[in-house]
Amino acid sequence: MQHPFLKNRNFIPYLGTWLLVAFVFGFALYNFYGLDWQTALLDSLVFNALFMGLGLAYWFNVRYSTFDKSQLVNQLVSHLAAAAISIVVGVVVFKFIILSLIHDEFYEEFLTSSVPLRGALGVLYYAIVVLIYYLILYYDDLNTRSKQQAQLETMLKSSELEMLKSQINPHFIFNSLNSISSLTLIAPDRAREMVIKLSDFLRYSLGKENDQMNTVEDEINNIMLYLDIERVRFGERLRVEKELSDEVKHNKLPNLILQPLFENAIKHGIYESLGEITIQLKAWREGSLLKIQVSNEYDPEAVSRKGKGIGLKNVRERLALIYGVNQLVEVSKTDGIFTVRLDIPQTTADS
Repeated sequence: MQHPFLKNRNFIPYLGTWLLVAFVFGFALYNFYGLDWQTALLDSLVFNALFMGLGLAYWFNVRYSTFDKSQLVNQLVSHLAAAAISIVVGVVVFKFIILSLIHDEFYEEFLTSSVPLRGALGVLYYAIVVLIYYLILYYDDLNTRSKQQAQLETMLKSSELEMLKSQINPHFIFNSLNSISSLTLIAPDRAREMVIKLSDFLRYSLGKENDQMNTVEDEINNIMLYLDIERVRFGERLRVEKELSDEVKHNKLPNLILQPLFENAIKHGIYESLGEITIQLKAWREGSLLKIQVSNEYDPEAVSRKGKGIGLKNVRERLALIYGVNQLVEVSKTDGIFTVRLDIPQTTADS
C-alpha cells in the first residue's frame, strides 16, 4: 500500500491540517507566552514543519507492523522507541534551526524552558498521526475484504448457476438415449430421426451454453427442437400451441430456463395419459415483467411418476440466484390443467 498522504492529492489536506495547527500554535505563543507575532509565527512554522515531515515517516512504522495480538508488546516497544527518537531529533533540529534564525536573549530563555512542553506536544502529535494511520489501514483492509467477499459471492453464484444448468442437458440426454434405445428394435427409422434431431438440439444448446441470458425468440426455437425430438416418440399425441406477442421476442430470459417446464409437462401429461395432450405456451409483457406461462393437461387420478425433482426446483433456484427474488415462479392446478408461470424482470420497458 502506498503512503496515504503522498498519493493522488491527499498531501493537500495533510498540509492544510498542519498549517491550521501551526496557526493555532503561533496564536498561543503570541497570546500566552509574550512573544511578538513575527517570532511566534517563525517558531510555530519551523516546529510544526519538522513534525509534519516526521509525521510522514511515522507511516512506515505503522505500515510494516503486524496486528497480531501476540506481537502487541513488540508493537508497543516499537512505537515508544520511534516516538522517543523522533521527538528528540525533532526538538534538537528545531533548536538548531530556530537559534540560527532568531538571536534574542529573552527568546533563548523561553526556548530552554519550553523544551518539556514541546516534548509532550511531540508525543501528542505522534499519537494522533499514528492513530490516523491505523484508521486508514483499518478502512483499507475493510474495503479490501468487502471487495473480496463480493467477488467470492459472485463466483459462488456463478458456480451455482452453472451447476444448475449442467443438470438440465444430462437429464434430458439420459431420457432421449433411453427412448432411442427402445426405438432401435421396434422402429429403426424413428430412432435414426431422433438421433439426427438430438444432434441438432445439442449443437444449438452447446453453442449457447456460455450465454447466461437468451432472447425469447431463441429460447422458443430451442424448445421447438426439443419438442421435435419428443414428437418422434409420441407422434400426434403431443400437440403444442403458442401465443406470443411481438413485443416479447427480443426480451431476455435465462438460457434453457423453459426446457424443465416442458419436460415436466411431458412427464406429467403424456406419460400419465393415453390420449392427446396439448401444451400451451404464452408470453406477454406486464410493465417491467416478462410473463411466460406453460400449461398442460393432466389426469388428476393418474399415479404420478416419481423423479429427482430437478425441473421446477431447478427453475426456482436459478431465477432466485439471477434476480435475487424468490417469488418468480407460480404453480397452479385447475380443472385438470397444470400451469407454471414465470415472471422474468426486464431492465427496461423495451429490452
